[in-house]
Amino acid sequence: MSELREQYTQITQGCRTLSKETRRLFFALDLSDTHNAKSRSAIVALKQTLAEHGRPVPDDNLHITLAFLGEVDSPAYRSLCEAADKVSLPAISTQTTETGEFPKQGILWLGIEENATLRALACQLHEAAAKILDRSAEHNFVPHITLARRARPTENRRSLRIPLTFYHFGIYASVPAENGHGIHYQCLNRWTLTR
Repeated sequence: MSELREQYTQITQGCRTLSKETRRLFFALDLSDTHNAKSRSAIVALKQTLAEHGRPVPDDNLHITLAFLGEVDSPAYRSLCEAADKVSLPAISTQTTETGEFPKQGILWLGIEENATLRALACQLHEAAAKILDRSAEHNFVPHITLARRARPTENRRSLRIPLTFYHFGIYASVPAENGHGIHYQCLNRWTLTR
């Protein structure tokens, strides 16, 4: 068992008598690895130019969601980690495309060029989560990086084509920020994609 999984288990086992103890989790690709630093800087710069359209996502929260899991208790978390242990896919090389919106959710995002490996990873994780969490297996995967929330509609699309490579994917928790404003994403466990 990885060190991060042991930490989560220790935290949640202390609350095992509280059957309602859950955390809001998701599988994702993180942009913070050093080999993506130049591309990440360009994404941050683009995000800053769009700040007038909504509430910018903190730089440290930039990621590509693979599967949103919602509220998860510790037994389900352990099952999700066991499912992720079985993933055997190569590293993902892709690129960003252009900005877009989810108007109903008020989300302004930067698109990610889809490829077979990225789709396979998202589908495997979503299908495992649907089975473990007893949810619908339907999944409309739109790979993107959220740039702003509470965004107002804009017809001015911006193009940004930069490379991104991912050698890992992880499971993350949404954690309230210490200052009480917003949230940050805490990596609970990480898995390697074959190099």
